[in-house]
Amino acid sequence: MRCPRCAELVSDHARQCPHCSYDLRAPSEVTTTLSAHDTVPAPDLPPGSDFTGRFMIIEKAGRGGMATVYKARDKVLEQEVALKLIHPELARVPTFVERFKREVRVTRQITHPNVCRVHDLGESAGLLYLSMQWINGETLKDLLGKAGRLDPERALEIAEKIALALDAVHSKDVTHRDLKPGNVMIDHSGEVFVMDFGVATERGASDITSPGMVEGTLLYMAPEQRRGEEVDGRADLYALGLILEEMLTSQPPVPQRDAERIPYPNGAVAPVLEKLLAHDRQSRYASAKTAALALHDLRSQSASRAALGIPPKVPHRVRWAVAGLTLAIIVAAFVIFGRGAHPRPEAQVYYERGVHYLREESETLRSLDEAIVMLQRSLEKDSTVAATWAVLGEAYWTRYDRFDRRRDAPSRTEATRAVKRALALDPDLPEVHNAIARGLIAEGDYRGAARELEIAVSREPRFDAAWVNLGRAEQSLGEYAKGLDALHKAVRLNPTSFRNYISLGNFHLRAEEYGEAEKAYRMATDLKPDSPLAWRNLGACLLFQGFAERAAFALIRSLDYEENARTRTNLGIAYQYMARYDSAAVQYRKAADLEPANPSTWGSLGDALALLGQAADAKSAYETAVRLGHDRMEASPMNPAMHSDLAGWCAKAGDLACASSEAARALAMQPQDVHVLFANVLVRCVQGRDNEALDLLDRAVRLGLGRAEVMNDPVLVRLHEDTRFRRILELAS
Repeated sequence: MRCPRCAELVSDHARQCPHCSYDLRAPSEVTTTLSAHDTVPAPDLPPGSDFTGRFMIIEKAGRGGMATVYKARDKVLEQEVALKLIHPELARVPTFVERFKREVRVTRQITHPNVCRVHDLGESAGLLYLSMQWINGETLKDLLGKAGRLDPERALEIAEKIALALDAVHSKDVTHRDLKPGNVMIDHSGEVFVMDFGVATERGASDITSPGMVEGTLLYMAPEQRRGEEVDGRADLYALGLILEEMLTSQPPVPQRDAERIPYPNGAVAPVLEKLLAHDRQSRYASAKTAALALHDLRSQSASRAALGIPPKVPHRVRWAVAGLTLAIIVAAFVIFGRGAHPRPEAQVYYERGVHYLREESETLRSLDEAIVMLQRSLEKDSTVAATWAVLGEAYWTRYDRFDRRRDAPSRTEATRAVKRALALDPDLPEVHNAIARGLIAEGDYRGAARELEIAVSREPRFDAAWVNLGRAEQSLGEYAKGLDALHKAVRLNPTSFRNYISLGNFHLRAEEYGEAEKAYRMATDLKPDSPLAWRNLGACLLFQGFAERAAFALIRSLDYEENARTRTNLGIAYQYMARYDSAAVQYRKAADLEPANPSTWGSLGDALALLGQAADAKSAYETAVRLGHDRMEASPMNPAMHSDLAGWCAKAGDLACASSEAARALAMQPQDVHVLFANVLVRCVQGRDNEALDLLDRAVRLGLGRAEVMNDPVLVRLHEDTRFRRILELAS
C-alpha cells in the first residue's frame, strides 16, 4: 500500500511509514493530518527573499508530496544550493525529522564526484529544511523521456559513473535501495550524480523501517527487495542493470518481470546485463567496483552499435515518436501503416502526436482536445487516410462519453461524421472497427461493440487499445472471463502503459474486486506518478473499501495535478465517510461550480446537507440532480447505472413514482449489481417498506456492498438502531 500521508510505498503489514513516520494503525490521526493539509499553506518564498539569514531565494524549483524546493544562494558556503522546505504538518513528526537527519548523516559520509552532497539540516520558524548541492541539469528520467534510446557509448558512460558512485556508497556500508532514473541527475556538462538517500539503509544502524518493509520503487526493485528481504548493495546493482537496459532500449522495466525471460540486447553488452540482472543475488557482480570495471571495459572496446546488440537508430524525422510514444502507439502505427496508404510525412507526425495524446495523455478535457487538434492538423495535410479519420472519430466519441453526455452534443455529431469518412475510405481497417465500437460503447450498445472489436483484434491481434475496449464491452455483457482475458492481453501487449492498468483496475472495480483494482491502480501510479486519473481512481477504489482517510489523500494528490469536479465529489464523499459533513458540502459545491450539469454532484451535495439537518437545501439539491439526471438519461437510455442513480435522487426528492419505475428498470437490466440493488434499498426505505429494503440490503452486502456506503446514506440513518440492520452491517466489508 501507500502511506496516506506522504503516498510513499510501504508494506501492507507495516505499523509505521518509513518515509514520514506516520502511524499506519492510527486512522484518527489521518483526519488531523488531512485537515492540516487543507489549511496549512505550503511555504511560499518570493525571489530575493531571505530565509534564516543564511539563504537568499533565487527561484522556486518545484513542489512535491513532502517538500517545496527552491534554488537559493547559501551565504555561508558562497554557492548555489537546493533548499528543500518540508511541509509543516510533516515537520512536526519527531521520527520524520529523525529520518531526514539520517539522510544528512549518510550522505555526509560519502565524498564522491558522482554523489549529490547534502549540506545541512535545520529548522526556522517551525519550518524544517534541508540544503543540498544544486545541480543545474535534469534527471535521467527526463532525459530518456526526451531522447528515448541513448547512444550505447553514452549509456555505458552513465552506467559506469553510477556504478562508481555506488562503490563509494557501499564502501560506507550504505545501500541506496531506491536507485532509478528519477534519482540520477545529469548536469549541463554531462556529469552524472546519484541522489536521494531518503530510504537508504546503513549496516548495523537501528532502522526506522518495520520488519518485512518493502522500500523503494516497485519497477526498479531487485527480486529479494520485492519479497521484503534484507538487502545489500547487490540490490542497487540490479537497479543499475534495469537503468542500463532502459537507456539502451528506450523501454522502461516491465512490471513483475519474468526472471526466466529477460529481453537483453544481444552482443557484447548481454553478459554484463545478464550478470547485473541475475535473479539470484549471488550470481550478480560481487561489488559495484567490479561492475564499474566491466562497464569500463565495454566502453574501452569502442564497440559499435551492432556489436553491442542495439538496434539501429531511428531516423531523426520520426525520433520524436520513439522518444515520446509508448508501445501502444508503435503498435497502432503498425496496425495502420502496415495495411494501407501511408500519410504524407508532414501529416504523419501530427497523426502520431494525436494518437499519443488520445491513448496516453487524454486524462483531461484539455489534453483530449489537444489530441483532436493534432488529428485535424494531420487531415489538413492529408485527408485521404482512413486511420486518421477513424482515430479522430474515436477521440470525439471519447470526449462525448466522458464530458459531453448530451444527445445534441457537437462531439457526438463530429464523431459520427469522422467515422463515416473512415468507413468510406477503408471499411476493413482495424482502427475503423475500433472507432465504431467506441461509439457503440458510448451509446450503451455493448453487444454491437463486442462484434466490431472481435473483428478489429482478429485482423490485428497486437492492437492493445481494441483489447481494452473489448474487455469493457464483454464485462458489460456479463462475460467476466472473456472481459478479464481481453484486459490481460492488453497489459501483456503493452505493460508500460499506465492507461492499460487503469482499465484493468476499472474492470476489477466494476466487479467489486477492490483488492485487485487497488493493485492495478497503484501500478498505474508507479508508471505515471503525476497522473490525476490514476490517483482519482485509486481514491475511488479506497472509498469503496471504506478507507476514507487514505482515499482522501489519494484524491488530494490527484487535485495537485488537475482541478476536477469528479475528484472534488469523491473527496467530498471521503469527508462524508469521516462524518465531516461541512467539509464534504464544501467539496460538493466546488464540484458543482466546476461541472454544474453533473447530477451526481448535486445528489451528493443533497446527502451532505441532509446529514447536516438542512432539509430544505437538501431537497433543492436532490431536485436539481433529478432534473439533470433526466437530461442525462436521454443520452444513455440503456445505462443501468443512470437509472439506479436517478431512482435514488427521485426517492430523496420525494418523487416516489419516478423512484419506483427507475429502480425497477435498473434492476431488470442488472439484477446482480450492488449499486442497482442499493438504489432499490433506498427507494423501499423511503416508501416505508423496511423489510423489503433489508432483504435487498442483505443481498447487496453479500455481493460486496461496503459498510461505509451503507452507514453514510441519510435515508438509512433511521435504521441504524434496527437489530436486523446491524446484523447485516456486520457482514459488510
